[in-house]
Amino acid sequence: MKTIYRAADILEAHIVAGMLNAEGIEAEVAGFYQQGAVGQLAPQDFARVMLIDERDADRAERVIAQYEEREPLPPGERGQAESEDAEEVAESSRLAWWLVAAALLLLVFSWAIT
Repeated sequence: MKTIYRAADILEAHIVAGMLNAEGIEAEVAGFYQQGAVGQLAPQDFARVMLIDERDADRAERVIAQYEEREPLPPGERGQAESEDAEEVAESSRLAWWLVAAALLLLVFSWAIT
């Protein structure tokens, strides 16, 4: 196995490994359990993406280069996506409360009838 990418944190390592796996390149995250030993010290170089088959190194490096070239979303677009997600959560919460209220009403009516 070969280290193909050193991530800033374990989450980024999983993102990169997932991208590689989606492209048919076998990769694993190494150093996952080392983060527990870090404690109060600053984590340094423990989140790594390991390539299973070294023959895939060229393809993996191209995928990683594409990942690193991506620009983050501008603040306006990021906020719009977050507000859409918040609206979906609020809508599903309202639906859940209506279902709970209906169940309670059915319970009260069935109790009153008996």
